[in-house]
Amino acid sequence: MSVKEYILDTIKKRPMIIDGAMGTQLQDRADRISDAQWEGNEGCNELLNVTAADILEEVYSGYLTAGADLITTNTFGSFDWVLDEYQIGHRAYELTKAGAQIVKKMCDKFSTPEHPRLVLGSIGPGTKLPSLGHMHYDQMLSGYTECALALIDGGTDVFLLETCQDPLQIKAALHACQAANIEREAELPIMISVTIELAGTMLIGTDAQTIAAILEPFDILSLGFNCGTGPEQYGKHIKALAEVWGKPISVHANAGLPQNRGGYSYYPMGPDEFATQQENFMKYDGVSFLGGCCGTTPQHIRALVDKVSSITPKVATGSQEACIASLFSTVALKQNPAPLLIGERSNATGSKAFKELILAEDYEGTLSVAQQQVRAGAHLIDVNVGFAGREESKDMLNVIALYAQKIALPLMPDSTQISGLEIALKLIGGKCILNSVNLEDGEERFDIICQLAKKYGASLVLLTIDEVGMAKTAKSKFEIAERMYKRATELHGLRPEDLVFDLLTFTLGSGDEEYWTAGIEVIDAIRELMTTYPRVGTTLGLSNISFGLDKDARPYLNSMFLHHCIQAGLSTVIINVKHIIPLNKISDEQQEICNNLIFNKKPKGEALFDFIEHFSDVEATNSEEEDAAYDALNEEEKIAKLLMDGDKERMIPLVEAARHNIKPEVIVNEILIGAMKVVGELFGSGQMQLPFVLQSAETMKKNCRPFKPLFTKG
Repeated sequence: MSVKEYILDTIKKRPMIIDGAMGTQLQDRADRISDAQWEGNEGCNELLNVTAADILEEVYSGYLTAGADLITTNTFGSFDWVLDEYQIGHRAYELTKAGAQIVKKMCDKFSTPEHPRLVLGSIGPGTKLPSLGHMHYDQMLSGYTECALALIDGGTDVFLLETCQDPLQIKAALHACQAANIEREAELPIMISVTIELAGTMLIGTDAQTIAAILEPFDILSLGFNCGTGPEQYGKHIKALAEVWGKPISVHANAGLPQNRGGYSYYPMGPDEFATQQENFMKYDGVSFLGGCCGTTPQHIRALVDKVSSITPKVATGSQEACIASLFSTVALKQNPAPLLIGERSNATGSKAFKELILAEDYEGTLSVAQQQVRAGAHLIDVNVGFAGREESKDMLNVIALYAQKIALPLMPDSTQISGLEIALKLIGGKCILNSVNLEDGEERFDIICQLAKKYGASLVLLTIDEVGMAKTAKSKFEIAERMYKRATELHGLRPEDLVFDLLTFTLGSGDEEYWTAGIEVIDAIRELMTTYPRVGTTLGLSNISFGLDKDARPYLNSMFLHHCIQAGLSTVIINVKHIIPLNKISDEQQEICNNLIFNKKPKGEALFDFIEHFSDVEATNSEEEDAAYDALNEEEKIAKLLMDGDKERMIPLVEAARHNIKPEVIVNEILIGAMKVVGELFGSGQMQLPFVLQSAETMKKNCRPFKPLFTKG
């Protein structure tokens, strides 16, 4: 039976117990560690693996006697970039291997056939956060790989990535452990334990649900929590994790919140209280590993063993719908109601303003482009820095690094270059979606990008292009999509839920007979693909359908086409929210003219000429009609209309003036809330898309602020 099989079998019957603290145990023995043993680097505990093995054995003996199953190596910071702070980075392999060997020796001494003891290879977060640019992924990967190799060579049974503070750091360590397993032909399972601070997130800002979403695609034994707080603070986070995580969960908390006593950390929680607190975690599905962190002693572990060994862990049942994530939040790939909105303006090939910022290397300036899309209601930001005549590596590096840190939404790195996609993946701690892959150059390139998505836990956009070219008919679109689907899922192990197919939209504005049915082909392809493979997603570049048409006419066609695609099953759309219009603002006549063009309802392309003629003066006509209609409204009606339009600029001064002759409670409770009810009804009936709802909500929020004191007691 393999180590992993033994662990999975054991936790069906009882929780497995991780040992307790090392740092505070060494602190208690400080008077027995000589200056010579510290070699002038006091505080570098990893040095003791070769200079004070007897003291470490004493600590381990205490935990083994107490009944711990998993004994943690003294290698928490045993990688070159941490040890370089003591000028001994070159000794990383030596100290790590020695640390594992000590634990292996002690585990062998205490193991019996009925109760094997396992070496838990500790890999800490180090002292740098890659998501904040403290260190690049490649450098971190190198140090972690050396550490993982040394742990294997020293006899480690299980890797433990503990006290993790940054999802990107976790990915680097995960990849290092996987690489070391391959190099040593080993199969050490990987446990991951993150630290949730008192604020409720990891240090970088990631909460329990989001870290679960980020790590879900990876083959790991368990996910859980350690350090940061005592057990009493972890209950709500364990509950949240148990709801979304379908694998075993670990918890090894501190002995309460630390206190400062004489310059040293003191942990106040005694063994019995600690054990009782941790016993409470067994009520949550999936909790299978318990132990101690800072301040815990062999007495804490003994009490824990006595308290929980007779309890059968509940089976992990958590799950969450397929999603993508930034460092700070998750976004479902399938929104209800559809679609997921992908902001398209951070794209150097589609946005002149963004391209000019890239040319000027004003990378901070590019943030404003993304922030505008966030405010407009985007769920996800497409980032494409590439254009002809410029090598994109530097731009991708700088833009993605900023966006990953400072944009709260998930990202979609967009590049035709494999190197560009990999640069982005090494900067994104969240779960991103790659744009894109196709079969234009055959299966070799397709396979490489699928492998990248699998390795980094990313979702993937697949374009219906093969060796012949871009698919133009519904039949060819479906056939290419199906071919890619089977290869991505069956050969590369990607989940259908993480695949989003771009069925390619061609313009209806060219007049070319070949594209008269372009709208129909896309709609039919979406419907067939979603019927056959309902777990996948679909997307399209919305504005392509109206390319070449008048800029004021395009939003009408875009909006109607989007409506029909959503009805066919479209789940995401790449969009500039400014280029669509709520359907309730498109007249029946305008809808009919758009539909005639989309569905090719008139012979010989006549629908296109009708469209062009009808919308030739749409801006002037609409502007005059809207002005006249607005002027005819009374004050209350104007406020309601501007709220529904999301027009903050005009509404704020109007409300300020109105409050002098309309009671504030009437403005808020009757006019504003009444208008928001109408917005909700339009949204529910499909006549108003989500971005416009969000605009109205933001306008409501802005205009309610002046009235807040009137509704607040005291």
